[in-house]
Amino acid sequence: MKFHLEDIGEFVSKNSNINTDLYIKMFFDMFSSNLDNKIQNRLMTDLMIKYSQLSKTFEMQNKVLKETEEKLQKYNNQLEELVDKKVKEVSDSQIATIYALVKLAESRDDDTGDHIERTARLCSLMAKLLRGVPKYSLYIDDTYIENIYKSSPLHDIGKVGIPDNILLKPGKLTEDEIEIMKTHVMIGYNTLKDVYNNYRQNKFLEMGMAITKYHHEKWDGSGYPDGAKGDEIPLSGRIMAIVDVYDALRSKRVYKDAFPHELCCKIIARGNGTSFDPLLVDIFLNNHELFKQARDGLIDPLQL
Repeated sequence: MKFHLEDIGEFVSKNSNINTDLYIKMFFDMFSSNLDNKIQNRLMTDLMIKYSQLSKTFEMQNKVLKETEEKLQKYNNQLEELVDKKVKEVSDSQIATIYALVKLAESRDDDTGDHIERTARLCSLMAKLLRGVPKYSLYIDDTYIENIYKSSPLHDIGKVGIPDNILLKPGKLTEDEIEIMKTHVMIGYNTLKDVYNNYRQNKFLEMGMAITKYHHEKWDGSGYPDGAKGDEIPLSGRIMAIVDVYDALRSKRVYKDAFPHELCCKIIARGNGTSFDPLLVDIFLNNHELFKQARDGLIDPLQL
């Protein structure tokens, strides 16, 4: 509906009884209302257009952002793979070097033969079996099993500091010679500790230190070097203690023949609660055939 000022004047002149001010006010109210609606409609239309444009802009920006994030994630994954690969190469190289030094030290003692490889298999087997025990189910994980396999060969590295006339003596050692032989534990431990001080986050070295120092401790506290007993002895040291004795019993030495597996099991059983952790003895005896096969290289515990 359209209104013109001349129309208003004509209408007022023909109807003198009308309140002119009131009529004009009504007219302008209607005009204002009509104008407000037009403005609002136009404003809403403009807002909808702007919203649509902004939505498209944001959609494009989000698409670009998502593509950028995907590219960054892909790059990060590639970088992590590259870093992990390089770390593994360095780690494998370091471990290979350490193993070479261990073998060099062990070569002085012809009786030990492949002792370090056998005890590594036996330690990893014991750790895997212990993982099924509720007490250790959260403590022992894949990393622990891998570390004990890799670090167990370090247990006798301190023998490099023992004189040949004692280390290679074919007969029984004197009491003084026994005391000197016992020092191999702290020689090895202190050597590893010096390296560990520069690599304090290295779990491999940390476990190697524990095994080296504690594998001659006994459950009842009668071992050396500290006379630690029970759970004071780190688990890795307790594991090494029992598998080290088992492998030594089954190995030929200049002072003895190799013992049969069955006799070794009886000797291990006699050490229950004195030399060895009772739980580890139970695990060993309940799975003695697996330990026999692992010791003889017939199975690879890491593949079980």
